[in-house]
Amino acid sequence: MTTAVRPPRGTLPRDERDTARPSRRAVLTGAAIGIGAIGLGSAITTALAEAARPDPVRSVTAAYTRSGLREVVDAESVQILPAQSRVMPDLADPGPALGQQEFLDGCESWLTTLPAHRRELAVAALLDLWVLSDGLPAPVAGWAGAWRYVWPRDTAFCAVALARVGLSGLAWGHLRYLQSVQAPDGAFAARVDPETGLAPDDRASQFDSLGLVLWAVAEVHAVSTATTGGSDLGGLDDLLRRTSSRLFDLTSRGRRLPPAGPDYWEVGESQVTLGLAGPTLVGMNSLTALTKADPGLWSRLGEEADEVLRGADDYRQTFSRTFGANGMQRYPTSGGSDSAIAYLPAAGLVPNAEDGIYALDPELLAGVWDRLEQPAGGIKPGHGWILDRSSWTPSTSLMGLGFARLGLSARAESVLDWLTEHRTSAGSLPEKISADGDPVSAAPLSWTAANVIITLDELYGHRGGAAS
Repeated sequence: MTTAVRPPRGTLPRDERDTARPSRRAVLTGAAIGIGAIGLGSAITTALAEAARPDPVRSVTAAYTRSGLREVVDAESVQILPAQSRVMPDLADPGPALGQQEFLDGCESWLTTLPAHRRELAVAALLDLWVLSDGLPAPVAGWAGAWRYVWPRDTAFCAVALARVGLSGLAWGHLRYLQSVQAPDGAFAARVDPETGLAPDDRASQFDSLGLVLWAVAEVHAVSTATTGGSDLGGLDDLLRRTSSRLFDLTSRGRRLPPAGPDYWEVGESQVTLGLAGPTLVGMNSLTALTKADPGLWSRLGEEADEVLRGADDYRQTFSRTFGANGMQRYPTSGGSDSAIAYLPAAGLVPNAEDGIYALDPELLAGVWDRLEQPAGGIKPGHGWILDRSSWTPSTSLMGLGFARLGLSARAESVLDWLTEHRTSAGSLPEKISADGDPVSAAPLSWTAANVIITLDELYGHRGGAAS
């Protein structure tokens, strides 16, 4: 006789997987590139058709359902979901409801630091993070099939958000998971299956994850130190050794820009982009912060602290004479505005930062927003994102975080207002807002939720330990 064993709450259904068809993101951004390569052929026709077709609403949230499994929830089913919850009522299994409440209880002291008119948004963003990470080794990007993977870039922001709200233990756990799936040479797969730790396809590694993961380690360490009086870097020596080594190897120890490759646009590139060079600068500055916070770190890791600091300083100069000297465009000397500029202030590269830190002019960030604004009021990822008139919430919320850290509080508040008003009927933060102002694509999205939480903390809570 065999006994049926119920899978753990973190188990991922296999009913939805990616196909070989190019992603909508790749089609939209690749259209202009395709013109030069193949002429006005079928690829451009496909791109124009995709751009004209309204993006479907794949989900309005994700929730534990009556079956006890997490599922995407549509507009009809969401009517029975209680407000401020990601658990359907009357589940036979009490585990999800108890887990949800335990998570919110852990955030309660942080929530009390926020003004009343922001708490509902904060709870919604926290619940989005919870439902996308509960029982998993790290948050997935979303719950619709193609999003149900762990992106190191997104996880970095989620870890910082969790630390800011008082859940440093969870944050360290997510970073240790990234350490466990990192390749021996320091590379991260673009995304991994949280069940197997393996890449689901042959997408090229996205170099931005190196700098952003280092930033997350520095931020979580700083918050943990400020709140508990000490931290051992969460057992991440292997991650720090491999990541810093790869960062220095691929930049000739800071003397050149990183190689060309895909960034958060997730398309092939022939030139290095701001979406890679900016996070690399963030990572170098994070190495500086970690060296100052733990002077004995590099002796443990087989490096010399002076050499690490010199490499970080050399890269700051490399970045300044390329992207910095040419208007902070998508490419070193061309390409127009790119919302990746917001990585810098979002990670603390702001005026009056510590000596030697590259600081971004607040007026420059405001100008990029104005040039990228879309009909619904958010922004698109960049100037080259030519066919899609939607507002993308990861870029919009990242800019909001940049405004908050630059001290442009009114602009940051305006971004939060816009995000609040354009959530789904369940209160979740979606990936996109159509030109008509409707939530579309997948909801919730963990990166956007994390950006909102960190922005709220910068404006109101700010636990006082974030590394610059």
